[in-house]
Amino acid sequence: MLIIAPIRGASNYVSLLRALSAVWVTALAIGPAVAEAAFEDDRVERAIVSIQVTQQRSDWYSPWQRTRPTQTSGSGFLIGPRRIMTNAHVVSDARQIIVRRNQDSRPYFAEIEFIAHDSDLATLKVPDPAFGRGVKPLEVGNLPSLRSRVRTYGYPAGGEKISRTEGVVSRIQFITYLHSGADSHLGIQTDSAINPGNSGGPVIQEGQVIGVAFQTNVRLNDVGYFIPAPVIRRFLNDISDGGYDGYGDLGIVISNLINPSYRKFLGLHKDMMGVVVDRILPGASADGFVFKNDVITAIDDVPIMTDGTIDYYGYSLNFEQIAEEKQIGELVKLTLWRDGKLIDVRFPLRAFEEADRMRSQFDTFPRYFVFAGLVFMELNREYLKSFGNYWENADKHLLYAHFFSFMESEKGFEDHVILARILPHGINSAYAGMVNYIVNTLNGVPIRKLEDLELGLRSSQGAFHRFELSPGELVLVLDKEKAAKAHPEILTAYGIDKDRRL
Repeated sequence: MLIIAPIRGASNYVSLLRALSAVWVTALAIGPAVAEAAFEDDRVERAIVSIQVTQQRSDWYSPWQRTRPTQTSGSGFLIGPRRIMTNAHVVSDARQIIVRRNQDSRPYFAEIEFIAHDSDLATLKVPDPAFGRGVKPLEVGNLPSLRSRVRTYGYPAGGEKISRTEGVVSRIQFITYLHSGADSHLGIQTDSAINPGNSGGPVIQEGQVIGVAFQTNVRLNDVGYFIPAPVIRRFLNDISDGGYDGYGDLGIVISNLINPSYRKFLGLHKDMMGVVVDRILPGASADGFVFKNDVITAIDDVPIMTDGTIDYYGYSLNFEQIAEEKQIGELVKLTLWRDGKLIDVRFPLRAFEEADRMRSQFDTFPRYFVFAGLVFMELNREYLKSFGNYWENADKHLLYAHFFSFMESEKGFEDHVILARILPHGINSAYAGMVNYIVNTLNGVPIRKLEDLELGLRSSQGAFHRFELSPGELVLVLDKEKAAKAHPEILTAYGIDKDRRL
């Protein structure tokens, strides 16, 4: 309501008319902008979906069975006709996926099209042609600027109504992606609220997707993270040929060259920058091309600073960001200071299979071997997590063997088989305390993988099976004939259909 006071004098009347004209013109100017913003919000929200998932994880304590099914929820958004992008952790180990569009209560079944556990992204396909009809998919934008405003959309806490929160971009850096627990990629920090259920929802700026919400920091207030556009775009490029190949890994362990004495020791010129190579992981992309004590001064002709960073569109980021954006098989060029001169080396990026052992495992069954109540498993991150909510609770010698022993071995990564559990029976009653030890040999046969156990059992020349375990050089002995008789009895007693999954 507009209240106009009595007017005295023509000049006051003219002034009032001018003021009202200014308000009217301003309203005309603001009106279209507000309408356009409302239309943009509606367009974005129409492309966002809620995702309900029935998940069932494998059991790394009793590897012959699965855990009970659980119900989880997340968010996603359309990137094409009947095609949805979300987080890998939203749909991992899924038995059923149901999606619903905003303002549409009809449920639709969805299927996983591609999933990338290393970058926590996935795409879903909805078979029903009615899904997504009349909805314009969202487009992927670019890297946002620091302190620019963003909006996060999704269905936090499994709510039925879409939620939108606003915040600013506060930090752009490499972070650990919690889903795999072992991969670090570019990530963006924001104070826009990201809560359980928001995962997989888009982060929007100027009507485009500049990120996918995926994790938060429980130790800090109002701190969330989203996967930025460069990582999203790389994932989409990877799957464009019909398969997901994953990331290549340079496999270079480096030290900075901030210390002037170290620089002088390496014979660097005063104005030279770069980082020094401490180690190359066997089997990684740089193996055979880069060597210990090489100084890397540039990657693809982009100068590397003494702290290992590069200038990336105005941001200071780890130099491996250049390699991060490449696909498997693409060439990387490194400029090296070696033997007192600069040289260029080129090599193709290749997948580093050994990295899988460091990652959390999803959509897979654990491998195991059971004999006479002795349960043998591979030492990996999932088994370590079976000690509790955090793998740090595992026995220290297992943590060392898994995460650190390769650094002291010229062979690099090695597989370890452990005696994970003993199913009590008279044949093994004396050995209840010998679990979580590494199996070194069985009847003199070195044990490096589960398949070696079968060979070890067949290699027994006497009346006993002899296992050597570490640490402590422990010995476990079973009567061969009695163990063979007890083996099927134990499987039946503990409801185990098969004594192995290899």
